[in-house]
Amino acid sequence: MPSSTVRPEVVLLLTDLDFDRHDDPSRCYHRDGRPFTATEHELLSTMTPAEIAAAKAQIRLEDEWERELDALKDAFVELLMKYFAQLPKGSMVSDAVAIMTAEDHAEYERVVKIVTAQDTLEYLAEHDEN
Repeated sequence: MPSSTVRPEVVLLLTDLDFDRHDDPSRCYHRDGRPFTATEHELLSTMTPAEIAAAKAQIRLEDEWERELDALKDAFVELLMKYFAQLPKGSMVSDAVAIMTAEDHAEYERVVKIVTAQDTLEYLAEHDEN
């Protein structure tokens, strides 16, 4: 089996680069604000065109996932608001869930696990329903 020309550790670094941080233009920073270590800098200096392409593809996938998740969250809020409009002020989510149709309740149960998960991508990976 031929070895991969794309090193995952390089792709990971490239996808974690903070392109908006300009405190010190001579340094690279992680998205969480940490500066890259000397070892990470050295590794980045060896990146290949294939690794750059892989990182761009990964970033596109993450952006697409964020858009899908945002749409799912909006749909979730719309679903709840449809029922909150029928309830008195101060009602709780459980009150809205109690008056949902069977179809809306099933959708609520499917979506609530995703939009309330600590890490929604990890949740979906572990609980893939397809």
